[in-house]
Amino acid sequence: MSISGVDCYRCGSEMKVGLANFEGEYAGRNFDVSAEGLLCPQCGYKTLHASQIDAFKTIVADAYRIAESLLTSTDIRKVRTQLRMSQDEFAECLNVGVASVKRWELGKAQDKSMDELIRLKCDLARAEQNVEDVLFSHGNSSEFSGNRPFSLHKLGHLILFFLQRAKAKHKVIGALHVNKLCWYADAWNFARSGVSITGTQYARLPLGPAIDEYRIIFKALQTQAFINAKKMDAFVPLREFDQAAFPSEEIGVMEQVWQSFGGRLGAIVDASHEEDAWKKTDHANLISYRLVNTRTKKSKA
Repeated sequence: MSISGVDCYRCGSEMKVGLANFEGEYAGRNFDVSAEGLLCPQCGYKTLHASQIDAFKTIVADAYRIAESLLTSTDIRKVRTQLRMSQDEFAECLNVGVASVKRWELGKAQDKSMDELIRLKCDLARAEQNVEDVLFSHGNSSEFSGNRPFSLHKLGHLILFFLQRAKAKHKVIGALHVNKLCWYADAWNFARSGVSITGTQYARLPLGPAIDEYRIIFKALQTQAFINAKKMDAFVPLREFDQAAFPSEEIGVMEQVWQSFGGRLGAIVDASHEEDAWKKTDHANLISYRLVNTRTKKSKA
């Protein structure tokens, strides 16, 4: 930072920008920190320029976080950028207001419970150690899994099915369309038989139903060499689709979904917004398969 024309309060010499030790207070505790300030080369007087105060406050808050074993502002920003999320998307992931994310990154410390939530939901290395335990630790079927335990293997091959169909039509699809296609396959199979295909839980997001914690799921599928999901808008299959993983009835439902939307992928978001399952679920909540609407059941019967 370039700051000029500031004279020392004590001796009148021109002050220079440099690092110095300052004492700051956060949450009733004092911390000695190193921060950029204005230094007098003649008498040693040091102070902070108005333009340096915000950065200083962040450094002091981070000293508090370190003392309390909390993620620092830099840690939180790093996690968010690694997940390729905007501040709005990160806030949505954590079910908090975007103002909270901005405050954390600018220096206001999160409490311990929120810190644990950030680590649990966003630390990919931690989550990937056992993604099924982290996201579906109950291991049981429920109305949110379509009365079937979750199978990462079947979900991976369901995604491969749609990627294979898209490739045959020279189409490229990514997270947006994969989320909707998988939801329709699971929902229509539930309407047909009372169980989903994969046991996947879906959340109600602004662009329609989406696999719950889909970024972690896609990352896990990439780790297990199902797909390359580095580009969220252009998934690449890494293995062949295994038809033997599904009974013929489920294959038939998957084919129905592709026939319905494969030629009009641009309409799938709007179509999902017309489903009762999306309309009747609050933002960011899990979608109950029981809400698969009568119209859908009749059309798939």
